[in-house]
Amino acid sequence: MVLICANDPPPRRVFVFSGHIEFFPAPSTGLFPSFAVLLRKILGRVSVDKTITVRYYSIKREKKASIPNFVDMFREIYAIKKSVSREKLLSTDYTIRLENLEDDGANAVVGELIRCQNTNLPGELKGDAIGKLTADRLGHSVVFRYNHKVGILGIQHDVRVISPGRLLEYVAAFNPQAIYSMAPRLNKDAWKKFRDGEVRKLSIRIANPDSMEDLTGTGKAASAGIRAMAEAYNAPTISVDISMGHHKGTLSTAVVGLAKQLLAMAGGARLDALSAIAVVNDESEYIDLIEDRMMSRSTLGLDDRDPDINWKIKRGFICSEMKKLVG
Repeated sequence: MVLICANDPPPRRVFVFSGHIEFFPAPSTGLFPSFAVLLRKILGRVSVDKTITVRYYSIKREKKASIPNFVDMFREIYAIKKSVSREKLLSTDYTIRLENLEDDGANAVVGELIRCQNTNLPGELKGDAIGKLTADRLGHSVVFRYNHKVGILGIQHDVRVISPGRLLEYVAAFNPQAIYSMAPRLNKDAWKKFRDGEVRKLSIRIANPDSMEDLTGTGKAASAGIRAMAEAYNAPTISVDISMGHHKGTLSTAVVGLAKQLLAMAGGARLDALSAIAVVNDESEYIDLIEDRMMSRSTLGLDDRDPDINWKIKRGFICSEMKKLVG
């Protein structure tokens, strides 16, 4: 983060923090807060978040002999003895490796994926001094559990580290035949209302839309249009409302197919918002199709330094929560 203290006369002070750039109003607007207030706000953001969320997905493969079982791919990858040999560079500065894998009973495996960071590394503090980080790389972790009997994956939700789509890319990097489809497990009541209700509006917000994959069928027009707007206007985020407006009637049932594809979307684009307004039992109802996905969430007693302790804590949480929901 780069903070320019605009209340200073030139040359203005510049304060650098790791992360992103924030712009604040010019002092002439009367809205520029004191530096102390801003600093407290910034430092409050960098505290470690120990709340983790797990989301659940159905994993499917075409019934072809050449496509291995999803669980067999994990076992094949983990059989590679050296961790560094399990690493795959998926795109620029995006390297992943399978760090841990264990059986959890007869029907499931639980594991840990690491995103390896070797660029834009932070400094290291020693007393009053800041110096170069002595570590070669940083490792950012997400845990997952896959019940291969029912074909359901639970994965820690942190798209800044590893998204579910990147997990599929990682597996396919070891075997080009290992192509699977992924669909989120939704709150059954919310999805039933959306599917069976009379949908009058569907609202979509996509981040990184220029990287949006080609959707098919009912989603083809939406993906082509969103990507075209991103390329034409250099927009990092695009929001789209498909609505009946003041007209009577409802949208085509094709919006259900579009929503399914958006929720299962992989690749670089990210679905930040997906909601609908539908008439259910003669009443208009707002349905948030992202927040109504099946999930588990808790604040855990994670250690500030020890990745082995944190792996055990997160492993225990995901195993316990997933067993309650899907086995």
